[in-house]
Amino acid sequence: MRHLLAVLACTLLLGSAPASAASLNGMGQAIFGNAFNFSKTNLENTPVGAIQVGKLKVVLQTTKLKDVQKAFGGTLQRDGDGSARADWLCYSAEGSTVWFISNALGGFEFVMMVAAEAGKPNKACDPAPAELTTPNFGIPGLGAATAELKATFGAASGSKISYRADRPGGYSNVAQYIGYMLKGGKVAGIGVGETSVPTEH
Repeated sequence: MRHLLAVLACTLLLGSAPASAASLNGMGQAIFGNAFNFSKTNLENTPVGAIQVGKLKVVLQTTKLKDVQKAFGGTLQRDGDGSARADWLCYSAEGSTVWFISNALGGFEFVMMVAAEAGKPNKACDPAPAELTTPNFGIPGLGAATAELKATFGAASGSKISYRADRPGGYSNVAQYIGYMLKGGKVAGIGVGETSVPTEH
């Protein structure tokens, strides 16, 4: 178990190199980088299944960036090298910005993280097409109050909140992590990601 936690800690930190991925900004950078502390599990079950974004159903570690691009268009962006590299698509409109991100563990192909942030249009992202909606993660999202997070997860405090749940798999365990940024007691940013950790056989 200690070995598994050590491996997990390393894999969760693979994306933590803000200087190398400077053009990945906002909540996209927060969930890709080291803005949150996901070192300990604090949820019994992984709460996020498929993420509905307009007509597209996104499943972490299964849906590909090219599937997102086919559905919504946009320009695939890339920055960084090696384990610090991020590949992503992002879309912005008045009111919110959405990121779909892959990293080394996703082969720079599979969506490993999805993030959304409330606010003015992000000039670093493509204009959001009409058919792209704010992601429905199946948990409290943008605009949700702290009380909703407490009701869903059992605990919530501060302006930066982290949750993590691990589930067993066949040849790998899966860590699902959720990061919230709050302003004025309301969710201003949310990011959800997954990473697989090989198990010992």
